Amino acid sequence: TVGSEEDGVIDRFPKRDDRAPDATAVSSESEEIDVICEEGVAQDDNILDSPPPPNVKVVGLGFITRMAEYMVAADVLVSKAGPGTIAEAAALSLPVMLTSFLPGQEEGNVDYVVQGNFGTFVSDSDPQGISEEVASWLNDEHRLRELSDNARGRGAPDAAVEIVEAIGESALRWKKVDEESTSSQSD
Repeated sequence: TVGSEEDGVIDRFPKRDDRAPDATAVSSESEEIDVICEEGVAQDDNILDSPPPPNVKVVGLGFITRMAEYMVAADVLVSKAGPGTIAEAAALSLPVMLTSFLPGQEEGNVDYVVQGNFGTFVSDSDPQGISEEVASWLNDEHRLRELSDNARGRGAPDAAVEIVEAIGESALRWKKVDEESTSSQSD
């Protein structure tokens, strides 16, 4: 699972089996791969060229609006190198397999993940390489934990609260300056 009670991630979200309401509960006997696509890409029940192993269920979900629920439930994220997605994954201690990037815009995001040691890049033109790398992570609990810890180190799960607090403190300081200025002008 992603995170632990010690790092606070699980404290903020339901336990794994309850996190993604439409996802089948994961047990040691079976695994599920949920395929989520960008808007405009239709759900496709024919996702695979060949059937998955008997203990793996592949579900084509198409475009969804509840991405956060699925990211919280995930062990690994496979995605293009979008900055928002990477930031969300890091905030959730989620290892990232990057498969593509927009030239001129997202190359730095690949470097951020790879140099941060919370994921890697394998081109989407190499699906076998992607699957082998992700499988190696999932089959090595120590490596998966290391990637997750490194993601957490790069993440800023409390960024929104900190930004709001900073804005509020700044507004209060300016209010005080304005009140002092108004008070001194009336004297």
